[in-house]
Amino acid sequence: SARYSDPATLDTNDREVAEFFEKQHLLLIESATSKRFIPPSAEQEEVLAMRVSGLKDPSLLALAASTKTFSIYAPQIVLSEKTYVGPIGPASTKHYLFLLEDTLYQGSDSVFVISYRPRTGTKFEGLKGLLYVSTDGYAVQNAIAEPMEQEGGFGMKLQQLHARVNGTGPWFPHQLNTFLFLDFVGADGAGFVGIGRTYLKDIAVDVEIPRREVRGPELVMERLSTRREEAFWDSLRVDTLDLRERTTYQVIDSIGEAEKLDAKVKWLGALGNGRLPLGPVDLLLDRLVWYDGYQGFRLGAGLATNDKVSRYFRVGGYGAYGFNDAAWKYGGFLELTPWPARDLALKGYYENDVAESGGVAFPGLSRSLGPESYRWFYVDRMDRIERWGAELA
Repeated sequence: SARYSDPATLDTNDREVAEFFEKQHLLLIESATSKRFIPPSAEQEEVLAMRVSGLKDPSLLALAASTKTFSIYAPQIVLSEKTYVGPIGPASTKHYLFLLEDTLYQGSDSVFVISYRPRTGTKFEGLKGLLYVSTDGYAVQNAIAEPMEQEGGFGMKLQQLHARVNGTGPWFPHQLNTFLFLDFVGADGAGFVGIGRTYLKDIAVDVEIPRREVRGPELVMERLSTRREEAFWDSLRVDTLDLRERTTYQVIDSIGEAEKLDAKVKWLGALGNGRLPLGPVDLLLDRLVWYDGYQGFRLGAGLATNDKVSRYFRVGGYGAYGFNDAAWKYGGFLELTPWPARDLALKGYYENDVAESGGVAFPGLSRSLGPESYRWFYVDRMDRIERWGAELA
């Protein structure tokens, strides 16, 4: 959504933008996940359903479905890749000033409203906000946090609501709210606001979880998770969609279909992985051109099948010619992925190529153009190699 300091002062174009955001949002994302956790750090989250306005297949944006967040009790809290000192961690009273602002009453219990901020004269990455502490176990019932110093044009505020599991169990988060403020975009006096709400339910603690259920990547997603009927979503939503949210889906979905956003997002994702999709095969971009002191310019091509052929296996190969050593190189591979949602693959390969003399080369590892790639300009000693093997990755 967008916010304006004074809509009456806007010119015609900006007023049209303001009217647009009065009717709908720019982006709407919904997701449902199931999460398992074994202390101290083994966890896995499975995306059960995901929907993104404008996209029919939002699987490339699966990371947005993750509910991984911070604990207000942790000694260090990471927000937007920046580490802050937690307000309830060890020795927090040395860093933070706490003030009792109010006392609320809930039945026979009291709730102390305590503000916190870095002490004057201290220098550290600190937070400010409010803590609602219940006398029922003296646990945090509500926590509000935001960085003491917001970076230029970007701000955030987070809220965690806690409650006892099933009314009598241990205290546990049941709602997470995130607010992002982008003041460096938009028209004069305008900025964008991002709001995220996460609801936790069906919480079970102190249950036995087989360790095999948390093996593999922390976030997994099946393609079918993006193909859910509206009735499925209605059964999960805490609140029904309002008019602005329904309009967002209708308008942005129409734009996405007209502009073929799915295809564009897939292309961008493929380019980030070094693969350019061409129908049922991908062009391997790292096999097109290379230069080093031994081969000179090396031109070639590489192809590999993609999900349009099968999600359970990939077959690929490459060929290249070095103009300085006047020699051909080639290779191929077969990769099996019996569980596509998990980051596990069995790969067999064959290579007839060259490798740096005395160097360490890992099969199938592409050489990307990065800050250290200039070293290859001076590598003028290589050995002819022929190898085949298998690997589990």
